[in-house]
Amino acid sequence: MTKRRGQGRRPGAGANAPRATGGGSGRGWTLGAIAVFAAGAAAMWFVGGRSGAGGGPAAIGGATGCQALPRFAATLGVGPRAMFGTSVKGVMGLAVVDPDAQGAGRQPVYQHPSWDDAGYLGPFVYDRKGDIYAAPVPLVSLEDNPPDEQNRVFRVDSTTQQLALFVDLPAAAAPTGGNPFGVIGLAYDCDGDRLYAASVAGSTADAQHGRIYAIDLASGAASVVLDERDAFGVAVFNGAHGKRLYYGLAREPELYSIALGADGGPDGEPRRELSVADAPNGTSDKIRRIRFTPGPTMALHAYDFGYSLQVASERTERVFEYSYEASTDAWRFDHEVVAGAPTPGSEAATTSP
Repeated sequence: MTKRRGQGRRPGAGANAPRATGGGSGRGWTLGAIAVFAAGAAAMWFVGGRSGAGGGPAAIGGATGCQALPRFAATLGVGPRAMFGTSVKGVMGLAVVDPDAQGAGRQPVYQHPSWDDAGYLGPFVYDRKGDIYAAPVPLVSLEDNPPDEQNRVFRVDSTTQQLALFVDLPAAAAPTGGNPFGVIGLAYDCDGDRLYAASVAGSTADAQHGRIYAIDLASGAASVVLDERDAFGVAVFNGAHGKRLYYGLAREPELYSIALGADGGPDGEPRRELSVADAPNGTSDKIRRIRFTPGPTMALHAYDFGYSLQVASERTERVFEYSYEASTDAWRFDHEVVAGAPTPGSEAATTSP
């Protein structure tokens, strides 16, 4: 891969030398979902859906209970509240923000030299080994994120910290001038050790060419779960009647799901779950992120996605919470989270564009 994005920004940095930057954290990362790697917060990763991969049916809940934080996190010498983020103000790519750095003689932002190789990043998730998977998402220009390089998933090695291309997904259509995006949603499933990626690559104002892919992490092989449908946020849930992949539509304020078979592929037709437009004081915003927490409950993060470049700090996001009713295999609206209020499990979630 040609190293073009970091040129001129890191004078004197060696190829493998980690770097610290003085870039401020700002609203960019506080609005994005981030992951704390303090010891106590690491335990939060294990609160939620329990994997049934060891035998027997999985417990009702999310499918991310096995996720582990990167092994290198313990070696960085950051404070106990340090966080990963891909929307750190003034920093391209993945970074670590240390809110306690001031007064402790540390730099407030840490970034490995390879973490900007893919340009600006959006969604990221962890697997059971602590590897991080992230997708490039253009921010304010296409110079650092060419449209033909956006349908990719990169991996950050849990030990070496190195970011490298993991898979280049086959798009249904070529990029268009009106849509600079590719992969805009990622989800991990502990039970099958799989990644699910939602892409809108090649879609136009008149036609949806988006796909949801299932990616086997052992081989890197990708298969299409859903075709000709633009999806945004994605997440896996073990319900009363089995495992389902939930996805928010990129063009409507609606949540759908589809049953998954043992091979991780589709097992039936998509099912409409709900619309955030039907919630009290509802919205036409699109669901960019889906989080399952103990209860089980579901938090839907929505904002006005319109296939155009938008700075993260300019987003106005709303969060709607729902409770799961196993007897009907359906979701009941609970409340909308007040802006600025903490949401359960937010420290262990993923960032989306």
